[in-house]
Amino acid sequence: MTLADLARHLGGELLGDPDARVLRVAPPEAAGPDSVVVCGSAEALRTAVERGAGAVVVPKELAVQPPAIRVEEPRRALAVLLELLGPHRHHPSGIHPTAQVAPTARLGAGVRLGAFAVVEDGAEVGARTVLYPFAYVGPGASVGEDCVLYPHVVIAEGTRVGNRVILHPGCVLGADGFGFVPGEQGHQKIPQVGVVVVEDDVEIGACTTVDRATLGETRIGAGTKIDNLVQVAHNVRIGRRCLIAAQCGIAGSAVLEDGVVLAGQVGVGDHVRIGAGAVVLGQSGVTKDVRAGETVYGHPAQPRRQELAEQAARRRLPELLRRLQALERAVGTGGRGDEGSGV
Repeated sequence: MTLADLARHLGGELLGDPDARVLRVAPPEAAGPDSVVVCGSAEALRTAVERGAGAVVVPKELAVQPPAIRVEEPRRALAVLLELLGPHRHHPSGIHPTAQVAPTARLGAGVRLGAFAVVEDGAEVGARTVLYPFAYVGPGASVGEDCVLYPHVVIAEGTRVGNRVILHPGCVLGADGFGFVPGEQGHQKIPQVGVVVVEDDVEIGACTTVDRATLGETRIGAGTKIDNLVQVAHNVRIGRRCLIAAQCGIAGSAVLEDGVVLAGQVGVGDHVRIGAGAVVLGQSGVTKDVRAGETVYGHPAQPRRQELAEQAARRRLPELLRRLQALERAVGTGGRGDEGSGV
């Protein structure tokens, strides 16, 4: 692809020969004459130039010699470049002879089913959606158009999935919520008869689970992206365009409003509400509501500055304890001396 074409796709400013060509996207350390490299720092740029990169893409404030393309957002440029020049995955083609499709299931035009994929009674799979080997769509479930279900994805009974949804290997939508009533005879199961609803343009990572509601629905809003190994419990409601990193756990009936960000290993308590645009930093435990736009940290989570101030104070505790013990010894010695002198 020519640099002129790349600059047009990236909406960037081209420096150098517009007819020069590149074939691939490379990291700085693996650059070569046939590659384009996205450089977010001066150090990355030096490495790419030393390795003889065919062209570089840099932020506008970074000084650079041609051939180069200046852009506003290098990370967004990388996403575009990988779509244009990156290797593309080879999805299954057609319907494999071992795939099982129930007579009452409905498949849209261009659906592709890998080996041993299963579509149960009354289920619906939209046009151009791909099911990799061993993917499962349960009775009465629906999957929209242009979705990708990687191996061992489970869409349980009655689950509804929108358009352009990507579900990575081992993702489970619609397993029973964790509901039991303790009693003398043991823990009695509360039937989980609700559903899971996943809106358009959601991506859910490998081995992440989204439990069906006890009643009603568990809902994931449009454009939300969820990492690997996340647990979303029954009746949780996650808004639009949220970002949830790996190993988070969201307890039952919690609400995440639009644009919430959960960093890695965050725990959210049941019935907690996190306001729109709030950010919860890594390994925090959210036990009470968080205001919209707030950044919180710690366990229990609290405003970030307050938590950092308390952490700084805690780090001084050993020193303060030593000083206190020294002061107590000094005061104690002084007191005994006064008693002995008869003062």
